[in-house]
Amino acid sequence: MFTMPVQSHAQAISTASRSLDIAAFGGYATGKTDYGDLRPQGGAFGVDITKFFHLPVVPSLEARANVFDSSVINELSYMGGIRVEVPLKNRIHPYVAALAGLGTLHFKFAPSPGYTGDRGLVISYGGGVDFDLVHNISIKIDGQYQNWNLGPNGQKVPVTADFTLTPIVGIIGVEYHIPFRPHIRQRDFYR
Repeated sequence: MFTMPVQSHAQAISTASRSLDIAAFGGYATGKTDYGDLRPQGGAFGVDITKFFHLPVVPSLEARANVFDSSVINELSYMGGIRVEVPLKNRIHPYVAALAGLGTLHFKFAPSPGYTGDRGLVISYGGGVDFDLVHNISIKIDGQYQNWNLGPNGQKVPVTADFTLTPIVGIIGVEYHIPFRPHIRQRDFYR
């Protein structure tokens, strides 16, 4: 008896697909506080959670914190929002991000009696690029333009005007992608 070879499609389909990525990042941050001509030093850290879809862009949820210290003021911001990456076919991953959250200021020397700090809404727009270094580790270069709304301030004219700041933040750091085993889709075995 002779048997005819059966055409195999096993190599024609992918048995593994990347469905989720969780990455933690941290690094050195500097910028301009918009409160005088200060260049504070500090750090930034956060996490990105990415769910992969069949889209030309890769959306992620991002949470981050920026911590700055200068001789006059400390700035802390805690934000969350969306990040969108434009995937390239190499080791470079450019992205943009829009975040919102809470910011707090602590003055080392009160500018007026009883006014030692403030807090308010922070909206941040920015972008950056991640460079793959080795498996699961990337170098991050990031920039943000922030808008802080600290509410009405009695020292401004008119009194009802909001006190706003527009700091600029630059970050250079490291990002670590938590390794997961490849997700094997059950339906791939039955094609």
